This record gives sequence, structure tokens and C-alpha cells, in this order.
Amino acid sequence: MEAVQCSRGLGLGAFEMEFVRGVKMKEAKGREIAASAERNDVLISSHAPYYVNCCTQEKSKITGTIRHIFSSAQATSWCGGTITVFHPGYYQKLGKEEAFQAAKKVLLMIKERMDAAKIKCMLGAETVGKKSAFGGLDEVIRLHEELGFVWPVLDFAHLLARGDFPCKSEEDYRRLFGTIEKRIPGYGKNFHSHFSSIEYTEKGERNHLPISANVPPYKPLVKMLAENGIAGRVVCESPRLEYDALIMQNEYLKYA
Repeated sequence: MEAVQCSRGLGLGAFEMEFVRGVKMKEAKGREIAASAERNDVLISSHAPYYVNCCTQEKSKITGTIRHIFSSAQATSWCGGTITVFHPGYYQKLGKEEAFQAAKKVLLMIKERMDAAKIKCMLGAETVGKKSAFGGLDEVIRLHEELGFVWPVLDFAHLLARGDFPCKSEEDYRRLFGTIEKRIPGYGKNFHSHFSSIEYTEKGERNHLPISANVPPYKPLVKMLAENGIAGRVVCESPRLEYDALIMQNEYLKYA
């Protein structure tokens, strides 16, 4: 609850719970967070544990992936949240189509379990930053096209690092949303995303940096969002978290 209150006190309207080491929340605590979020007008989302892999062929890891993503969605639902973000997985020895079908199968099992528990939280497939990982821009869009309950989550730094989209200018960002809108009409009215700067190599992401590193640049993004009426959430994943989130928000408000 304190994090929700802190977010509102800073003037930030969204908060993403980080379940990266596992989900330990109890329902009673989640309900308290939901009430606080409603009082403070703060939108809630979550990030599932990092060690999920929807493409794995190992039965124990499939079971763990289902448990972790389901638990994240359940806790998010208790908190009144609308989306749980997850990293889709790794190709390992699979071809791209094999990895896609493996991920689709696991996600359908998670959805079956969510439906049985009457959990309505959306699952957000984040665009990945490494070329060895499953979850490029086209792949997360296709997951939505074939499953519906999976929503593409844009990580702009990952798109740049993996080589999926340049994300360097206002026109790049405009083309990015235009590309998605053609395949998912209405995406620009309810997008969910992550932003930081990034250090990367030819293999992709190395580590996140403060937005002052300007790779990718944030100013063209927020200007484009404001001037084109694109609506959604940008969650700051910079090492400076709320400090950089406020910088981005203040820049956005210049054009809104």
C-alpha cells in the first residue's frame, strides 16, 4: 500500500509490482492494495518472475512457468490490476515456429487455469532484448492474433537492442505504433510498455541505463504519444525508477 501512496504522492498514476523473485502475496494484502489503488487513482500491473520459459521442453520447467505466471495474474487480480507482464522464453534448440507453438500451448494451459479461477487479468508478452530469446515484435503480436488474451507489451529499449525496430526518432515511434495498429486495431488506445535506456551488443541487451543515456531517446517518444492521442501506460525501468518516470512525465505534459 505504501508504494501506491508514494506513487500518487509523487504525481505518478501507475505502479507495476515486481514479482521477479516469486509471488508471495496473500489475498488479504492484495485486496488492501486494490482499495488503496482505487482511493489514490493509481493503475496497477505486475511483472511475473524472470525465470519463466514458455518454450521449454522440460516438464518441471513447464509446470513452474505455469505456476509463476498464474500466481502473478492471480495476485494482480486481487490488487485490482489489469495486466501481468512476462518474458515469453528462449528458443534454445527449437526453431522459431516450434518455439511459437510451444509457447502457445503453455499459455493456453495458463488461461485454462485462470478461467477456472475466474481471473480476468490480461497476460502481457514483453518484447525481448536478446536475439536468443523468443518474443520479438512480430512474435508477441502474433500471440495476440492467435490467442486474444495475450497483449503485446512494448519494451522500447529491447526493440532497439534486438534490432526489431529502430526507436530513434519521432517518426520511428510513429511508424512502430502504426505497424501494430494495422494488425491490432485499437492498440494505441490501451497500450502497455516499459522504457529505459540500454547498453547492448550485437547479441542484444546487456543492461538497462538511466534515460539520460538517450539510447533510445525518450523525448521523441513522449512528444509523439501526446501529439497523436495515443493512450496507455509507460512504466519506467530505468535504474533511477521514479526519478526518470517523473522526468518523462514532465516532458510529456509539455505537449499534452
